Amino acid sequence: MRERLVPRGKKNLTLQVIIYLAFLLTSTIFLNSESYADTGDFKGYEIRVIRPRFMSKRGRLELGGQTSLIMNQAFIYTVMLSGLLDYHFSEMFAFELAGSYGFSVDKEDKRVLESEFAITTQILKTQYIVGGGLLWTPIYGKTQLPSGQVIYFDDFISIQGAMTGIQYDYKQCEKNKNSSTQKKVEVPAPKVVSYPTVNVGFGQKYFLSEDFSLRWDARLYMFGYNTADGSCNPDGEGDPSSQTNVTLSFGASTFF
Repeated sequence: MRERLVPRGKKNLTLQVIIYLAFLLTSTIFLNSESYADTGDFKGYEIRVIRPRFMSKRGRLELGGQTSLIMNQAFIYTVMLSGLLDYHFSEMFAFELAGSYGFSVDKEDKRVLESEFAITTQILKTQYIVGGGLLWTPIYGKTQLPSGQVIYFDDFISIQGAMTGIQYDYKQCEKNKNSSTQKKVEVPAPKVVSYPTVNVGFGQKYFLSEDFSLRWDARLYMFGYNTADGSCNPDGEGDPSSQTNVTLSFGASTFF
């Protein structure tokens, strides 16, 4: 009998078809086996319960306190004590009212300029900030410490309107008053001027319990003012200018 030869390419193709059919048959039997018929049992899995959301904020009031530091002032330190009141409409959105009152301490650079060079700096000293607006929480997460403890947290963004109170002491005018070579001017009385402000920021809350959290914020307070307000002639004409205060705050809050 004469032997019929089969080309090598056709042999390989036939072998591939057989392997594919065997894989398809094995997969069908595996997926339809009795052990996986009821996927609701989660057989073969260690985790069978999904933990519900640890912290619920919907419909709750949040009362908090913070200590803030204005970070971008060259010649003074300004520390502010803040109070916060938030109402959470949902897990993502809340309305926040906030008020801050501060005091300033001169830096060494300012003291050196005044005592050694007789240079009096004109500084915008922030006395208070009050405002309110929207708090948006797009991220809720958790992290596990090496000890095994799980910490739950929120990442939030704030967009608010506010009023910034700037204290003018007019100390730079006292030099002109005592000078014998320059025209003497009357030193204006110290005053506080309020300016409309836009506030945007970012922060986090770390929940230690279902009613208590630690929080930090970094915010920008942007406002416009007239340079005449801080000059030795406040009633004169000045130029429009702008200021941005960068604050970093740390504090705690409780929920009701």
